[in-house]
Amino acid sequence: MAFEQEKAALRRQICRAAHQIAQAGYVAANDGNLSARTPDGHILLTPTGVYKGDVTEDILLEMTLEGEVVSHGGLGPSSETPMHLEVYRRWEDLGGIVHTHSPYALCMASRGEDLTLPITADMVLLLGEIPCLPYLTLGSDRLAQEVARTAEKANGVLLANHGCCTWGRDILEAWYRAQALEQYCRQLWLQRQMGGEMPVIPPEEVEKLVARREAAGTHRGKL
Repeated sequence: MAFEQEKAALRRQICRAAHQIAQAGYVAANDGNLSARTPDGHILLTPTGVYKGDVTEDILLEMTLEGEVVSHGGLGPSSETPMHLEVYRRWEDLGGIVHTHSPYALCMASRGEDLTLPITADMVLLLGEIPCLPYLTLGSDRLAQEVARTAEKANGVLLANHGCCTWGRDILEAWYRAQALEQYCRQLWLQRQMGGEMPVIPPEEVEKLVARREAAGTHRGKL
């Protein structure tokens, strides 16, 4: 019974995040997907073919880490299900994943640009360096493997000509990082429109932020 109550709470959290993602303009049509690890080791995922603003608790899929569907609401798995499952299989400490096509992050991804400049405190505290992967076929094993490999040392990844993906200890942390990533990309774009040298946080202040982040024990990777 306890597991079922926790799963019900997770379903609500996924739906709330999905609706907020849609309201923020991070997805269009049936773009993107979200997932969370359940207390008994299963995964709850958004299904294929649904606008995230319309996601409801009853249409979420429950799957095993091996990809077996435990329950569904009449719709099939997303094409990016292998990516989610591979990340969870490889990293037991991760409990939530958010994949969006948010416009500024997608534009930066399509430039093939790793994000390394500490232009904001949130970038250092919530994100750290975010690498960019080249274009990989949607839903492919290679995409799943490369994203899962990236999750060892980063809190998210840009996917060239595709979008971005963030993860965390739970769905809320993954969603916060998705917001921070899009905001960072937007700020980077705006600063570039102004021209001149890119302003960054002084190194000694970056060190303080890194120390604060490491003390919290919630970060993966550099910067």
